[in-house]
Amino acid sequence: MLGLDIASKRKRKPTDYPFHLDYRTRWSDNDVYHHMNNSIYAFLIDSIVNAYLIEKCGLNPETSEQIGLVVSSYCDYFGSVAYPSVLDLGLRVVKLGKSSVMYEVGIFDQGKDQVKVVGGSIHVFVEAKGRRPGEDGMMPQMREGLSQILEKDAAKL
Repeated sequence: MLGLDIASKRKRKPTDYPFHLDYRTRWSDNDVYHHMNNSIYAFLIDSIVNAYLIEKCGLNPETSEQIGLVVSSYCDYFGSVAYPSVLDLGLRVVKLGKSSVMYEVGIFDQGKDQVKVVGGSIHVFVEAKGRRPGEDGMMPQMREGLSQILEKDAAKL
């Protein structure tokens, strides 16, 4: 099982993540220090999570009966990236609960194994109307899709 401590996160490799998305940095991503602005990392984490939910879990933000609300997020920095570069974003599920899911995202320079950032968030799935947790937890299609990228040993937690 991949540890959640800083020393373990620092050792992440692209192969630790079953779902990937490329991101081509933009000039506007840089800050005055000539590296990517910290707020962009949150955007990237949210983007890969939602891309996966839409592509693999049947989420339609406009019509789905359930939506995921972010209740927690974090970002640990191990290196810097800047424009121009192409990033490899990797996604895995760390923990899958009845109505919640904990994601982890690794951010790498494309073609490189050294992790630059490990971040993540927790979604709680609620009814789109009323914003209350469903009695049966998340919808089966959502659970099935998320279980496909659940860390194998995490299922034993």
